[in-house]
Amino acid sequence: MNILIYDIETMQELFLVGVYNPNTDMYFEFEVSKHCNQLDGFIKFTETYKDYYWVGYNNIRFDSQVLEWIFRNNENWVECGALEITAKIAQKAADVIHDANFDVFPEYKEEWLSLKQIDLFKVNHYDNKNRMVSLKRLEFEMDLENIEEMPIHHSKINMTDEEIRLTKDYCRNDVMATYSFYKVTIGDCDHPLYRGNNQIELRQDIEEEFGIPCMNYSDSKIGDEMIKKYYCLEKRITYKELPKKGFFRKEIKVKNCIANYITFFTPELRDFHKRIKSISLGLIDDFKETIHFYGNAYTFAKGGLHTENSAKIFEADEDHLIVDWDVSSYYPAIIINNGRYPQHLGKEFLTGYKKMFEKRLELKPLAKKDKKIKGIVGALKLAVNSVYGKSSDMQSWIYDRQLTMFTTITGELSLLMLIEKYELAGIKVISANTDGVTVIVAKDLIEKMYVINKWWMDATQYELERTDYQKIIFSTVNDYIAIKTDGEIKKKGDFLTDFELHKNKSARVCAIALEQYFVNSVPIEETIKNHKNIYDFALRQKASKDFHYEGVNKSTGNKTMYNKLIRYYVSKHGEKLLKVKNEECDTNAADISQVEAGEWVMHVCNHLTPDHPLDNVNYDYYIDRANKIIHKILT
Repeated sequence: MNILIYDIETMQELFLVGVYNPNTDMYFEFEVSKHCNQLDGFIKFTETYKDYYWVGYNNIRFDSQVLEWIFRNNENWVECGALEITAKIAQKAADVIHDANFDVFPEYKEEWLSLKQIDLFKVNHYDNKNRMVSLKRLEFEMDLENIEEMPIHHSKINMTDEEIRLTKDYCRNDVMATYSFYKVTIGDCDHPLYRGNNQIELRQDIEEEFGIPCMNYSDSKIGDEMIKKYYCLEKRITYKELPKKGFFRKEIKVKNCIANYITFFTPELRDFHKRIKSISLGLIDDFKETIHFYGNAYTFAKGGLHTENSAKIFEADEDHLIVDWDVSSYYPAIIINNGRYPQHLGKEFLTGYKKMFEKRLELKPLAKKDKKIKGIVGALKLAVNSVYGKSSDMQSWIYDRQLTMFTTITGELSLLMLIEKYELAGIKVISANTDGVTVIVAKDLIEKMYVINKWWMDATQYELERTDYQKIIFSTVNDYIAIKTDGEIKKKGDFLTDFELHKNKSARVCAIALEQYFVNSVPIEETIKNHKNIYDFALRQKASKDFHYEGVNKSTGNKTMYNKLIRYYVSKHGEKLLKVKNEECDTNAADISQVEAGEWVMHVCNHLTPDHPLDNVNYDYYIDRANKIIHKILT
C-alpha cells in the first residue's frame, strides 16, 4: 500500500500542509502566508499522489473536509491575496470544527473526497467517547521525544517569521507522531499488545472477502456491517430495507431475562432467585444486586458478575490447586443456545448470527497458516462479539435491552449455579468475573470438580476451559497478578505493565517493580533504582477549560505556566506542580491544589530523549508508591 502521512494547520495568517512519504523518507511542506502562496503547488502535488492513501488523525472529520473545500473552491481565488486566502481557509476550518462539536454530519462524505483517506482516529475507535484520545496523549503513551502543543493561537495576526517557523516545527512533529501511530496500527512496533497485529491489512482482507469498504471502520462498526450482511441474506432484503431503529421497551421484567434451566439448591440462593424474578426495570434502570454466599460477596450488574475481592494472596501447594474455569465465547453462546434475538428482527437474525458463530469456529484452526482466512476469522469475531454491546446501544438498529439483560442476568445466574455446586462440595471459590470462576481445590476433590463441571455443561450447554495458576495476588477485584503454572503472567489494574494506548501508563516502573517483587522476589528498591528507561518514570497531566497547571520554583518562587498536556517525573531538584483553577471556572473545587501531595517536586519534560540522565529521578517517590500497594496486600 502506498501511503502519505499528513497534517494541516489553519491559522488566520498561515495555511500549512505537512506531508511525509515513508517510502522515500521525504518531507514536503506547502505554505500560504504573507511570504508565499504555494496552494497551486500543493494541488499539483495531490494530483501526482491521487492514488495514494492519505493517512492522518481525525482527518476524515477535519483535514480532508477543509482540503476538499479548497479543491472545489480555489479556482475562485485567483485575484485574492495570500492572507485573504488564509482567512477564508481559517473560517472554513472554524465552521468544520463547530459542526463537529454539535455532531452535524460532515459536508463531504468519505466516498466524495478527492483523496483516499486512512483515519487512524476512526480505525482505532477513538471517536468513541469512552476511548477518545488526542494525538498529544498518544505522544505520551508511545514514549515519543516531543509532546508539543500548538505554540501560536490560530487567530494570531501579524505573525512573525519566528512564529511561522514554530508552527512549521509543530506541524512536522504532528506528522511524524501520526506516522509513529500508523506503525503501531499496522503492528510494526515493539508494543506487545500491538506487535504483528495489522489493522489495515485486516480491513483490506475483509473488503476483499465480504465486499465491505471498511478501511476507516472501527472494529465495532465492522462487526455491525457483518451482521447486517448476514441478516439481509437470511431475511432476503436489501440494506435499504434494514430497520433504522431498535425496539424500545418501557419495562423489562427480570423473570423474562432468566433461562429456564436456572435452578438452585440452597435456601438463600433459591430465595434470591425468587426475589429478583419479581423485579421490573424501567427504560434506563440497571440491574444491580449483591448477595453474600460462603464468605464471598457477589455483585450482579450490567457489566457482569464479579466478587468483591479484598487484598489477599492465594497460592497452590502440594495438597491444593488453583484452577480457573472460563466459559468459551460466553455471551454469544448464551444468545445462541437460548434462541434469543432482538424482538423486531425475528428469528432470521438468530439464524444469521449462529451461522457467523459456527463459521468462525470452523475456520479458526486454519487461521494460523492462511493470512486470508485469518482476516475472515477476524471479521467474524468482530461481528459475533459486537451483538451484545449493540443490543444496549439506543442508536443501533439491533437495540433491544431485554436481549442485553437476558444475556447478562442469565450469564450471572449460570455462574452462580456452578459456584453453589462448588461450595457445597467443599471447593472454595476465590473469585468470579463476567465469564469465569476461579477456585482453590483440594487434589482429592478434582474428580468431583469434573463431575460438577459436566453436570453444569450438560444443563447449560456451555463449554468450560481450564487454566491452572501457581499463585494469585489480589489488591482489589480489578487489580491482580496471577502466575500460571507454565510461568505465563496475567495482570490487571495496578499490576499492568503493558497498556492499550488510550489508557494511562503513568509511572509504569511501579507496575514493573511489583511484578518483579511478586513473581521473582526482587526487592522494589532494586528494580526501580536499576531501571534505565526514563519514560517508565514519566507521568502526565492534562489541563481543561476549568484548570491549568503551573510550576513553582521552591527557591525563587518563579512561576511557569504550562500547556494543556504535560509530561513530568518526580525529581530530586525541580518545582512544585500546581493545579490552578481558571478565573472563569464556576466549580467548587479548590483554587489551587498540588499535583503530588507532600514535599515532592517535579521535572516537567515535554521534550524527553531516551538518553536523558537518571540522576535527578527521585526514586523514593516510586518506591513509596509501589510499597503502598504491597502494604495493602500484606497487611
